[in-house]
Amino acid sequence: MKKLTKIKLIFGLGNPGKEFKNTPHNFGRDLVESYITKTKQKEVEGEYFIAKRLSGIFFVIPQLYMNENGKALKEALNKFKLNLENILIIHDEADLPFLRVKISFNGGSSMHKGVESVYKECGRNVWRFRIGIQYLKERVKAEKIILKKLPKNLILKWNKAKKLFAHVIDKLEKEPIEKLNLPNNFFINNQSL
Repeated sequence: MKKLTKIKLIFGLGNPGKEFKNTPHNFGRDLVESYITKTKQKEVEGEYFIAKRLSGIFFVIPQLYMNENGKALKEALNKFKLNLENILIIHDEADLPFLRVKISFNGGSSMHKGVESVYKECGRNVWRFRIGIQYLKERVKAEKIILKKLPKNLILKWNKAKKLFAHVIDKLEKEPIEKLNLPNNFFINNQSL
């Protein structure tokens, strides 16, 4: 029987700075940041990251640019003495429609620079929570949309999605990630788990 995985650290890929807020490439960072800023827990700082521990899970925000996020995760893994298999990285995914989600383990990077940085610095045996960013009618290359601010109507949808993330965390606190059973339209249909 395969051993089930308890997530002990959630890492939001993204870039530091206000200019990247509400851009698709910062979905991972924005999601984690919006979740932990509501708490009064004391921050734990590393050279390359800021973290808070809530209900036994570390929530980590890198303080480096996307293509160096792997260095921040490596530092957090060492500081908190965790295995890569217990990590969930959250990031934007250009191969998925807007706000569709997909959870996977290992796999290719889809040429995502943040994921490539994690793989280079830490290895590939990591869980990934991928959030779709394709919001135009026709699919476009990632580089045409990842650093552009979302239109206001999509920012409203994104803000609603961020509130739903608490349901995902509640479930991950109690159960292994393999039992999450998250529908890919979770953020779109405002579902609870």
